[in-house]
Amino acid sequence: MKKSYKKILALTLVMLLALAPMVFAVESLTPAEAAHLSFGNDKNFTILQVSDIQDGPGLRSSTAKFLKKSLEDVKPDLVVLTGDNISGGNCLTMEATAKAIDKFMSIYEAYGVPVVSAFGNHDSEGVATREEQMAMYESYSCFIGFDEGPALSGTGTYNVPIFSSTDSEKVAYNLWVIDSGDYDEINGGYAHVQPDQIDWYVNKSNQLKAANGGTVVNSMLFQHIIVPEIYDALIEVKPFTNGSVPKNGKHYILDPEVTRKGVMGEGPCPPTVNGRQFDAIVNQGDVVAMFFGHDHTNSFEVSHMGLDLVCTPTAGLGSYGDRETRGARVITINEDRTHTYDTYLVRYDDYLDFDSLINFDYKFLSTFWDIVAPVMQFVMLIESIFSVF
Repeated sequence: MKKSYKKILALTLVMLLALAPMVFAVESLTPAEAAHLSFGNDKNFTILQVSDIQDGPGLRSSTAKFLKKSLEDVKPDLVVLTGDNISGGNCLTMEATAKAIDKFMSIYEAYGVPVVSAFGNHDSEGVATREEQMAMYESYSCFIGFDEGPALSGTGTYNVPIFSSTDSEKVAYNLWVIDSGDYDEINGGYAHVQPDQIDWYVNKSNQLKAANGGTVVNSMLFQHIIVPEIYDALIEVKPFTNGSVPKNGKHYILDPEVTRKGVMGEGPCPPTVNGRQFDAIVNQGDVVAMFFGHDHTNSFEVSHMGLDLVCTPTAGLGSYGDRETRGARVITINEDRTHTYDTYLVRYDDYLDFDSLINFDYKFLSTFWDIVAPVMQFVMLIESIFSVF
């Protein structure tokens, strides 16, 4: 009897040891991996990029309507928020910050769509730190983003794998979500992606490549602040050139040779310091396109050194923007053509009647910003001219 008992105990221990790696593997999955996003039966995967909502701590009724209607129309597989999701400076308490986040996250929760998010420069201007806000996002079951940990600069730099429609174990595509920082306290202006974040990206990209038999896993990258190299893709022109925008004493237009579509309503605002993120990405060769927010009236898609740089305008009504472009970006990837993608904007005008009294806040605020925008451009033009002297 004792021998039989010992045999049963030994067998049980062997089975537990055999299962231990499996249990550990399940527990070690990131939230994004555990969500196991995959291409559909039609081989497509659709992303809705929503940037610069910035309404907080409340949410305008027309903004809420737009967010809901865009979900119903696009039916995305994933929503990517690319920063300035709230107006942090207006959120003077932790409760106000949580309320601001809840106003839009509760919409995504109700629709059951997975969400990931990057932070922008305005998100953490209030009392709640990025880490505290990340915890608020993580309280929603639809949120699959996370933080790699305190050892890595920033909060919320991670990757989101998209698995094959025919092989549930194969990562067929990858999404990078990067915290591009807020402000450069030493040099002034905006912050840049830090060296350790770039090293993390390169190492993770190499891991994905190795797991894919030595072939790069094509990917997209989402962050708030655009890279400095955008100015290498523009054309510098004389002041008052038709369609030009001023920036730092110079004037620029989109280069038609490398512009797929969209408009440039303001001078892009990259970091003060070039952290060489763009160089690392070009050298790695896995990123097809980088998607940004930050510049509310820019919606252009340009190509530079084989990499697309895509700006998405504001999706909220709490800050400046252009009625013609105010909205969100739809991105569709096909599993059989991962080296390319399709994209277009859904706009407030697509879903809301501008003249309707029901959408009074949309009509009023859009008109207000349409009046303010030319004034802002004129001020920037004057500042640009005088900065030369």
